Amino acid sequence: MLIIGELINCTRKKVGEAAQNRDVEFFQDIARKQVEAGADMLDVNGGLPGQEVEVLPWLVKIVQEAVETPLCLDSADPAALGRALPLCKQRAMINSITDEPARLQALLPLLKEFRPNVIALCLSESGPPHDVDDRIATASRLIDRLTAEGHSLDDIYVDPCVLPISTDSEQGKALAEATRLIVARYPGIHASAGISNVSFGLPSRKLLNDVLIVLLMAQGLDAAIVNPCDQQLMMNVRAAEALLSRDEFCAKYLRAFREGKLGQAA
Repeated sequence: MLIIGELINCTRKKVGEAAQNRDVEFFQDIARKQVEAGADMLDVNGGLPGQEVEVLPWLVKIVQEAVETPLCLDSADPAALGRALPLCKQRAMINSITDEPARLQALLPLLKEFRPNVIALCLSESGPPHDVDDRIATASRLIDRLTAEGHSLDDIYVDPCVLPISTDSEQGKALAEATRLIVARYPGIHASAGISNVSFGLPSRKLLNDVLIVLLMAQGLDAAIVNPCDQQLMMNVRAAEALLSRDEFCAKYLRAFREGKLGQAA
């Protein structure tokens, strides 16, 4: 399971203020804590209005001074990505590519030059998906376009688009079914999700997030953008990996136990 740490996100008020002030220690501390908690990759969102072209490469530089973990560049701005990608010391990921022709066309030169992994978000010109069929149709168009441009299925992480169940109670079920069908249709493809979107507008959001990631893992999810400092969520992931035969001889589960990451020992 690829855990992508979500906490370096300048659209959040406190984080945006730290970016505005160019607070190096704030971001390096967040980066270290996420990696120590188990993040395999760090999402980096420099989305300050009017400043992303300067902020994103600055974040890439200072985060890499603190950790050696690969970065997921969370931007749709070709100019910002064009300045940030050359600074990445390891192969980066782009979050995200959508089925919007003009936006995709603008990003294709960067995809060809730097060959990042990509999150292919099931979002089209007509907006978010309504059901399972929408998600599969959009995923198919994105996969066909990306593979035609030379990307292998192993480079692509399809995000079926997590939407709030507070506004449509069918969304959780549709998301799980779409994940299962996409993974089955394209052997070798990866499935990713921005988990916390599902609980927007509801109480006890953490409970819903924690349960959703386990449900989706059972359908083939193998990457997620989450808060790795949420110990219960990470405990659930390690347990699910062991139960779904994704953790040979329960090695990761046992290591997490020895490191005190599975709660208190009896």
